[in-house]
Amino acid sequence: MNDFSINEQQRLLDAIWSDEESGADLHGFSAQGISIYRRNLLANAERALSITFPTVFELLDSDISTCLVQKFLKVTPPVQGDWGQWGVEFSEFIAGTKIGVDYPYLVNCAALDWHVHCALNGRDQTLVQTSLQLLVNCDPEHVFIMFNDNVKLLNTSYPVTEIFNAHHHDDQMQRGSAFNRAKQALSSVLVDHTVMIYRPEFQPQVTKLTESEARFILSLMSGNSLAQSLDVVRHNSCFSFQTWLISAIEHNLIHYFKEN
Repeated sequence: MNDFSINEQQRLLDAIWSDEESGADLHGFSAQGISIYRRNLLANAERALSITFPTVFELLDSDISTCLVQKFLKVTPPVQGDWGQWGVEFSEFIAGTKIGVDYPYLVNCAALDWHVHCALNGRDQTLVQTSLQLLVNCDPEHVFIMFNDNVKLLNTSYPVTEIFNAHHHDDQMQRGSAFNRAKQALSSVLVDHTVMIYRPEFQPQVTKLTESEARFILSLMSGNSLAQSLDVVRHNSCFSFQTWLISAIEHNLIHYFKEN
């Protein structure tokens, strides 16, 4: 019975993803039934991706986004029961499409949307206060900083922070200012920079890091000790570990300190 059910399910999937509307490729299922199932599946997929990737869908015309979803659904069908867990490959998929080639910033916008989505649905993590004592008791060579799982870094050449804020900032004037900054940046020489996604409380936030902040955090995330990471930014007089630490704790970037 189980083998039969599995075979039936596979036949149904083969029929759904078939390009044919009738005949043997529908594996015995009715064309009308498969058509209805396809439409419902596409509607659910489009609704799910528009929630997970709101910036991308704001930037695209509806006919283009529908076509993208249809193609993505066919090459990367969901394997989980939860639509909210589907879409990790969407950024990479866009990169291989014509719209992604014509508007390459969409790829990074999709990556940013995914990180924000994951942070929004991530586990609650706060600083283990007792681990702070390691900063007093241990040499920096033996101290390692473990970040909140909701903290992610995204390297980009595009003004994705401004594009994101232009569509999602709570203040309308701020949205307008962000839009103008994004438009100006896209018409200028593009500069590599790092964007950080984090969740201080309940709502994920997006910010652009300075070069020294990015290098320092990336070093720590790569598994280097506090001493090694400080060495990376030792020539930058603008970087202050004390200032960074206070800000990192305030913004819930650090989960705990550990000794090794």
